[in-house]
Amino acid sequence: MNNTQSFTQSVATDTGTNATHNDVECAPPSGINVLIVGAGVGGLVAALECHRKGHHVRIFERSLSASAGGDMFTVGLSARRFVDHYPTLKQEYDDISLHDAHMQYRKWTGEPIGEAWPFSKMMGISGTIDPHKLPMVSQIRPLFHAVLHYQVQRFGIEIAYGKRILEYYEDTTRGVGGVVDDRGERIEADLVIAADGLHSHSRDVVLGGQDQGTPSGKIIFRAAWPLDTAMADPLVKEYFGLKDGKHPLMQGWLGPEIHTMLLSYVDKQGKNGRMCWGLNLNMPLDEDTNAKESWHHTVTSEYVLNAIERVPGFGEPMKALIRTMPEDSIVEWPLLWRNPNPCTYSEGCRVLQIGDAAHSFLPASGNGATQAIEDAITIAACLQHAGMDDIPTAVKTHALLRGDRVSCAQFLGFYNAERFQKSDMKAVVTDPTKVNAKVPKWIWMSDPEIYANENYKEAAASLGTEGSGFKNTNIPTGYVPEKWSIESIEELHKQGKLVELSGDWL
Repeated sequence: MNNTQSFTQSVATDTGTNATHNDVECAPPSGINVLIVGAGVGGLVAALECHRKGHHVRIFERSLSASAGGDMFTVGLSARRFVDHYPTLKQEYDDISLHDAHMQYRKWTGEPIGEAWPFSKMMGISGTIDPHKLPMVSQIRPLFHAVLHYQVQRFGIEIAYGKRILEYYEDTTRGVGGVVDDRGERIEADLVIAADGLHSHSRDVVLGGQDQGTPSGKIIFRAAWPLDTAMADPLVKEYFGLKDGKHPLMQGWLGPEIHTMLLSYVDKQGKNGRMCWGLNLNMPLDEDTNAKESWHHTVTSEYVLNAIERVPGFGEPMKALIRTMPEDSIVEWPLLWRNPNPCTYSEGCRVLQIGDAAHSFLPASGNGATQAIEDAITIAACLQHAGMDDIPTAVKTHALLRGDRVSCAQFLGFYNAERFQKSDMKAVVTDPTKVNAKVPKWIWMSDPEIYANENYKEAAASLGTEGSGFKNTNIPTGYVPEKWSIESIEELHKQGKLVELSGDWL
């Protein structure tokens, strides 16, 4: 395994490289061999949880070393509960976490919308709260990835780097799933978990082909670069500096059909300073035929400055911030809409998709990483319940426990995107809560491991029954799951209507 020196940043306490003990209580060996393709957040958590449940794990990763780029993402409490099982990892996670950071909204012109509020207050939480129990927290992706990787090292889980997987397959007669890499080598396991993103070749065996997505007419630009580089500009420091000169500060700049989220970050020791930024605006795909879903597709700051001219009045501080972005640091990503996957596993249940490979999320949903982690936790638990002789039942039950919840979380993303981009700015000035993302209790109060343990037997018993008598309770109370599609949402927009939520989504 490559060492963690490949990471561009390190956890301040450095416990990951120095810790040699194993302080995690693991189940006895189950005899189940799991091959995970993809060493992103979903894949690493799947490896950790499968190992903790007694399954033997290997990871294939197409990158050449243990490294992680990216900027920031949101991790819900439901997805953070698993760290309680890993004392050293939990300490590392605590060191890099924002805890109760502040949030400041502004108009796209730079005019403030209210004061900077602690996240807990914005989420309607009164009084003091354990920082580990905040419903949602923003996290720096490379650092979060690093603490997961350190724990994988401590377990001694094998990661094979430079493994580019071109094909997935299964052999139901022998009860195995398999992959073929770019050298023609075939590798098999009792279960193959595809955690390798939107364009995973697992779609060929699960769904019979790739889903290219439907252009949404929107583009997101994303960047992450050293905080010191950004703060060298006095105007940038005035508007985007740390709160009180030492605490992380997130901002949302909102305008007509546009929103920008950014974070000025330092860890608890005041180190690892990063500026993370994302800008979402209307930009039809046919106006930029080069845009593609890839973290390697970068553009210049001048390109972005020209793009935002389509929204007159953008504040000079934001333009100044964009000019501080280093060359090749800005990723341009077209937002393609995709309908919920009708299935996330192969016919013989020996290949299973999790994370982006199974379900795509809008950036505004703040749920992509959370649901990937929940997937990982759930399949590890289901395999433990099923045992070596009944892996197909584990896979189908996992899908049953996850399907309704993921669909609801995806739908919520469209609702929150409309809050950011279609709110009445005059009303928002007097009441900034009108643009707060909806973070309902059914999302963050759930514990995926407990839910799987408590519901596995009933859910598994319902498989194959007409209309399945099992009803998920990890979704909004009173909501009856129903199929939705991108086409139905587009039709609402054509009629000048917004997404509506039925049932108790609080």
